Amino acid sequence: MSPSRTVQSRAIREPVQLPEPEHDVARALRDVMHAFRTIMEGEMRSRGASLSFAHAMLLKALAREPGLSGAQAARRTQVTAQTMNVLLRNLESVGYAVREPNPENKRADRWFLTQDGLRHMELGHSVADALAAKMLLPLSDRDADRLQQLLQKCATALHAVQDGKAPATTRSAA
Repeated sequence: MSPSRTVQSRAIREPVQLPEPEHDVARALRDVMHAFRTIMEGEMRSRGASLSFAHAMLLKALAREPGLSGAQAARRTQVTAQTMNVLLRNLESVGYAVREPNPENKRADRWFLTQDGLRHMELGHSVADALAAKMLLPLSDRDADRLQQLLQKCATALHAVQDGKAPATTRSAA
């Protein structure tokens, strides 16, 4: 077959049987985060605040680290630089964030939370806390603490993989 000829693949019309993972933690985490974000955004809208979960995470990042550049904020909130640019402009347009020139880098502005932004972030924080409390109602305090510890261990293992290291192992080969 010549390189200039395109290969056509036939459409698969029947479901493909995929192996199910032994522990589908990734799906459970996705389901929890999707439900949490959806409910939180709905709660915020019902209180007259129409910003997204990503906006809330950005407000929190600016509260913790005033003067972040857009690139730094993107890394902190795990969104692309393009998405961060839109989020920052949205916050600026409603008066929740202001930008100032960066004296150390003329090409990267510094971003700061405003008093209105802080009030909005505090509202979002109270909604998130109440929602988290409802989410954890089926668990005992001990189970909730253990869940947090286990999820932190998972995050640590993934960071090790990301850094090119082997995660620490504690699972038995049973």
